[in-house]
Amino acid sequence: MRPASSSPAELVLVRHGETEGQSSIRLHGATDVALSSLGLQQIERVAAALAAEPGFAAVLASPLQRSRAAAALVAAGQRPPPPVTVVPEFAEVDFGAWEGLTFAEVAERDPSGHGRYLAEGLGFTYPGGESRQAFWDRVQAGARRVLAAPASPRVVAVLHKGVIKAVIAALTGMPHAEAIALPVSLAGVYRLRHRADGRWDIHVQNATDHLGELDLGG
Repeated sequence: MRPASSSPAELVLVRHGETEGQSSIRLHGATDVALSSLGLQQIERVAAALAAEPGFAAVLASPLQRSRAAAALVAAGQRPPPPVTVVPEFAEVDFGAWEGLTFAEVAERDPSGHGRYLAEGLGFTYPGGESRQAFWDRVQAGARRVLAAPASPRVVAVLHKGVIKAVIAALTGMPHAEAIALPVSLAGVYRLRHRADGRWDIHVQNATDHLGELDLGG
């Protein structure tokens, strides 16, 4: 995972590691699951890779413990350790009645809802949970609030799969359909660079070389 060359500002987006209950395949959005032992190892690999780079001025996290714990490990690897700031808008989507299920289980147990999920795009609301549009708007508002005009040259944010996609869309102007198709592996890393016109460009996409045999995708 090579550090980016000098630029006006860089945002490093890291997905948290594997969690208790298999976040690689199960829908754990609002459910506050902890990192598994494997997930901790994955984030330790991220922290070690980032420790070799120039220091970050800030580390961002969501309110959920899998994000906060991973962010704390990343921050601890820096010298001096930067503060970890929790951004409420960066909580993962609430999947409602689908929490804890795989998409295969959703299709089997709720075929009608699964069909609407595939057909309605941002217009879909998870049964008993959050609408996809409300989630997208919430995360993008948070991204613009804390990241659109970076106050420091380098920031790392340790977040969730869906949140990372929404942040990238907010900062780069990427359409929703394109952003939701982006790969975001467990403990995978994106790097965005800030441009003079205020937009961001993706410089590194879903790097996982630092994980070695711990790369599960996800």
